[in-house]
Order: sequence, then C-alpha cells, then structure tokens
Amino acid sequence: MTIVRQNDEQVVKKKKKQFKMLSAFSILLIIIAILVLISWILKWAGVTVQISTDNKTETKEILAVGIFDLFKAPMQGFIDKTRIIIFILCLGAFINIVIASKSLEGFSQAIVVKMKGKEIWAIILLMIFFGICGSTVGLAEESLGFYMICIPLMIAAGYDKFTGLLIVLVGAGTGVLASTVNPFLVGIAVDSLNKTTKITNTGDGLVWRLVSFIVLMTISITMVMLYARKVKNNPTKSIVFHTLEEDKKFFLSNSVEKIEMNWRRKLTILVFGISFLIMIFYLVGWDSILKNKNSQILANYVKEHIPYLTQTDDGFGYGGLESVAAIFLISSIILAFINSLNEEKFIKEFMVGACDLLSVCLVIAVAAGITWILKISYMQKLFVSALQSSIGSIKSPLLILLVMFILFIPLSFLIPSTSGFAGAVFPLLAGVVIKQQDVLASGSITAFSFASGLVNLITPTSGVVMGAIAITRIDYMKFIKGISPIMLALFVSSLILLMIGGMIGGTIA
Repeated sequence: MTIVRQNDEQVVKKKKKQFKMLSAFSILLIIIAILVLISWILKWAGVTVQISTDNKTETKEILAVGIFDLFKAPMQGFIDKTRIIIFILCLGAFINIVIASKSLEGFSQAIVVKMKGKEIWAIILLMIFFGICGSTVGLAEESLGFYMICIPLMIAAGYDKFTGLLIVLVGAGTGVLASTVNPFLVGIAVDSLNKTTKITNTGDGLVWRLVSFIVLMTISITMVMLYARKVKNNPTKSIVFHTLEEDKKFFLSNSVEKIEMNWRRKLTILVFGISFLIMIFYLVGWDSILKNKNSQILANYVKEHIPYLTQTDDGFGYGGLESVAAIFLISSIILAFINSLNEEKFIKEFMVGACDLLSVCLVIAVAAGITWILKISYMQKLFVSALQSSIGSIKSPLLILLVMFILFIPLSFLIPSTSGFAGAVFPLLAGVVIKQQDVLASGSITAFSFASGLVNLITPTSGVVMGAIAITRIDYMKFIKGISPIMLALFVSSLILLMIGGMIGGTIA
C-alpha cells in the first residue's frame, strides 16, 4: 500500500509538472493564433464592417489572416514599438551602469538603516509618486525602469519582489486608472469627442476624477501595505516564497557587505534621480495642460539661438521616447566619467544592461503583434461598432455609463493602448454622448479611464504588464493570483464611484 501511495504521489508530481505555466511569449502567440482562427470564422460567416476614410464610407469584409501572418505579427509589433524598445534598451544599459557602481545597493542599505522599523512608510511615498505620474502623464512603459529600484529596496527591507512589483505596477496603474489630466487618455478622448461638435473639455469632470484618484490610491496603497506586512511577519505567506533566496542573490547581486556611500556613489545617485526627473517632466504635455505654447516657443528659441544644443528636438511635452533614450545615453556617459570607467568597461556594462532587458523588449513586440492582427483584419473595427450599437438605444444616462464601463473592459483587452482606444472608440460615441451631454461627456471618459485602467493592470496584451513580470521573474498565473484581491477592490470601488459621479452629473463629474 505504501508503494502504491508513493507511486501515486509521483504521478501527481508528474501531472503538476505537466501543468507548468507557459512563458509570456507562448501565451501571446497562442492569443494571436486564436485571433487568426476567429478571423477565418468571421470571413466564412461573411461578416462585414463599415470603414470611414476621407469622408467616405466603405464596406469591408473581415480579412482572414494567414498562418504566415501569425509569425509576422511579432515582427510588425517590433516595428510598431521601435521607440519603446529603443528606450528600454538604453534604460537597461543606464541602470546596469548604476548597479555596477553599487550605488543603488548602498543607497538601499542607507534607507533601510534610516527607516529601520518604519520601512512600510516607503511604500506609501513611492506609490503616491507613481500614482501622480500615472494620473498626470500616463506613466506606463517608462515605469519599467523603476522595478530594479523598488525590488532590491523591498527585499533588503524584509519584504519580497512581488511587493516591489505592486508598488510600481499598482501605483502607476491606479494613477492611470484614475487619470486626471493624462494627455494620452483624457486629452485624446476629449479631442476625439470634439471632432465634429464641441462637447467637453479637460476641465469637465476634473473634480470627480481628483476625488476618484484619492479614493482609489488610498485603497491600492492599503492593499499593498497589508500584503507587505503579511509577508514580513510570515515570509511563507509570500506568493514567491519558493524563490526568495534566489531572488536575494539576483536582485541584491549576492552581496551582503556594507557598501560605503562615497562621493562617486552619491553623485551617481544624484545623476540617476535627475535623469528620471527629466524623463518625467520631458514627457508631460505642459502646453496642453497649461493651455499655452510656452514649451514650443522655448524649443524654437533654442533651435534659433542655441543651435549647437539641438536642431531636431521639439521641447518638453513634444518629444518622444527616443529623445528620453538619448537622455539616458548622455547620463550613462556622464556616469562613466564619474565612476572612472574606461571605454572598454563602459561598452561592456552598457551592452550587458541592454541585453538584460532584451527579453522584455521581445515580449512587448509580441504583445503589439496582437493589436496589429486586430487592426489589419478589421476585427478591431467590428468590436468597436458593436459597442456603438449596443448602447445607442438606452435612455438612462446612468445606465449608459454602467454599460459603457462593462463593455469597455473586454474592448480594452483588444485595444490595450489608451490613446489607441480613445482614438478608435470615442469618435463613434460622440452621437450618443451629445444626447445626454451633461452626464455622458465627462462620465464616458471616466468610465473609459476606469475600465482601461483595470484591464491594463492584468492583460497579457499589455507590454507594461508582461514587461514587469519578465523583469520581476514571476510567472503570469502567480502574478494574477497575487493581484486578484487588489483588482476586486478596485473594480467594486470604480463601479461605486462611477455610479455616484453619474448621479451628480454636470461639469463636476
């Protein structure tokens, strides 16, 4: 009997091994393959969509995507996400030079010593910072660089790597979910609604979006702190407990000695911090927020009077991620001088850092391939048209908002880009919104913000999510298990806030 039990246990173990989680690449390729199959089913069914171009409307059949396109999609995704990928490679190189100097490790040790017994408060400060960045500038791909700061800090303080992931992903993600003036979400949605008739502006609903930001950030911070405290009190409660020792070696560079914060390391931390501040301020659409053109005027002045600085950059709020990548390249060179790295050592550390995040770049490329498949097959248009027809006959403004919120959730899985979603969906909603302008104008944007924000915290079609778990070295199913309580709390809270805002109406909500 004992032998049978042992054999049974071995069989169970073998079965468990068979159910090992697929890699991010495999999951995303399977999703693309399913979409290819769906495109053929829709093609055989004779499904058509209306495509509007240059004031003309054409009827198009759903395009059946081929098997070759399944493998071409990641390549096209790489092309579509070139700027983000260049940014991530330069960011990885920059961070590796900082890590090689042991400045971050020494800084983390200093913070842990300073906040001995009060490390939990660092979570509040960091999440508020990321939340504000998410709500105002749509911090997303740019947040990928912060994981290698927060994870070592949390592990050194007695927490786990998942706590570090939650601080960045949930902090920035909740900020985007509760966007206040985020130009990539609120700005584009407002512009899309106003294509034919002036319906709304960024200020409409701002008061309620601010209230929502405070409420949702408080909930997120509380949930993360509860998880962190549970892990610190009992490390076996960590969802990544089985890799805890391995994580300490990887994220803390297998180093336990006291790192002295000499002038080189202090200067390195200063350059490190300034570089990220420049990135954040550079990406903010200041002219859009402040309703002027001062940033553009300053950029033109520099081009005319200080041409040796730049002749191509359009200034703060107008440049892209490739410009931020150039900033990190400059910072990397400055750090090489500060830390007395010769040319050979600098190139080596730069290349090692870029290689470390290459897998992240490939995940982002494959995720972007999904959007490409949806776009070329016209399935994206089909899903958006279904949304318009489903809410057009509803009379109650509050009910329309709730239906929008529910329908925006699956659509956000298909169009994870907030700017892409706003540009594709909101022009179609304009006709519905005009009928109930006092409630739906700003309310529809809030519903979109909540739905898209929730989805982009977990969707495998998001390069940010898949990039984050790749950096953190957590498999997707463990990630979903760990973040589920936070997602449930945010979903319920968002629904309640949306209902209250819908009842208030007007320009406040």
